[in-house]
Parts: sequence; C-alpha cells; structure tokens
Amino acid sequence: MADEIPITFEHKGKTYKGFFSLVSGAGSTSTFYLRIDHYYCGRLRWYADWFVFDPTPKTESFVELTDYFGMCIMGWYC
Repeated sequence: MADEIPITFEHKGKTYKGFFSLVSGAGSTSTFYLRIDHYYCGRLRWYADWFVFDPTPKTESFVELTDYFGMCIMGWYC
C-alpha cells in the first residue's frame, strides 16, 4: 500500500518491524499510526514544527524514539 511506510528499529534489546500508515480524513495529512504485527502501537503526528508520538500504555517507552520516527517519515517523502 502506498500509504504505508516500513520501519525496523531496535529498542531495549529487541528488534521491531512494522509500518507507519498515513491517516487520511479530517483534512490532515500529518498523522501516522504505528503498527507492529498488525497491532496499533501509537500515533505519530506533526505538531508545532516537529513530530509528537502518542503511545499506547504498552509502548510508552517508544516516546524516546520520536525524533527517529520523525526522521524516518521525513526521509521517506524526501
């Protein structure tokens, strides 16, 4: 799917593979859902000139990867 951006990353000794999917609707083109193994793991959104990651309770530690996630999104489109 064209609106899916693949991502692989390591965090706390574990390798994760998944994708960011562009959320369409409501006039926004700057919100992406992170899915790993078909599970929703949080939302990455553009806010005030950079990205913010809104985690689920199980992925709260992913917040420290927000800059990395943002650079992956930017790199995909550039």
